Amino acid sequence: MQKHSDLFFQVISSVVPGGVDEGIAEFASYFEAIQLKTDDFFVREGTVCSRIGFIQKGMIRHYYIDDDVETTRWVSVEGEFITGLGSYIRQKPCNHNLQAIAPTELWVISKSNFDKAYQNSPAVRQLWLHTIEELCLGFEDRIYTQLSSDAEKRYLYMMEKWPQIIEKVPQKYIASMMGIKPESLSRLRAKLTQQRIS
Repeated sequence: MQKHSDLFFQVISSVVPGGVDEGIAEFASYFEAIQLKTDDFFVREGTVCSRIGFIQKGMIRHYYIDDDVETTRWVSVEGEFITGLGSYIRQKPCNHNLQAIAPTELWVISKSNFDKAYQNSPAVRQLWLHTIEELCLGFEDRIYTQLSSDAEKRYLYMMEKWPQIIEKVPQKYIASMMGIKPESLSRLRAKLTQQRIS
């Protein structure tokens, strides 16, 4: 991985007016490249998350286990920042897992280095605020869609809002995010495909 990637700076520049200033350059210098194999963990449930990652390539699944049943909350894809947010902010054990579901390349910054950059740079503070806002809006969207829509409407909404997830994420994880069985999702996709060609 080249330090730093165009994608990394594209995402930052889309959020922070003026692009890469001295504060952002310092922030970027703290990131280190890591690679996760499929099924490797970025953070495990029960451990404290003390880093933030930026996905250069690959996918990270957010899931928890209850009564031996895995439930996928979300899948983060290329160009997104990831962390176990509650654990990271409170420095308490994480209540879910972040796991690679494909070979994944990340840029990673420790909490101590992030805090240093946050204190020194208004641009980093703006980036953090934007990231938190996007997370909150995404959670709100998914909660209200899950509660107020049937499976077909939820799937169509995901296709419109997060097409990269529909295109790249294995069907069993999409079904789990939607709260339905994989076979129900298969039937739904077949129905929508048939409607498009009729």
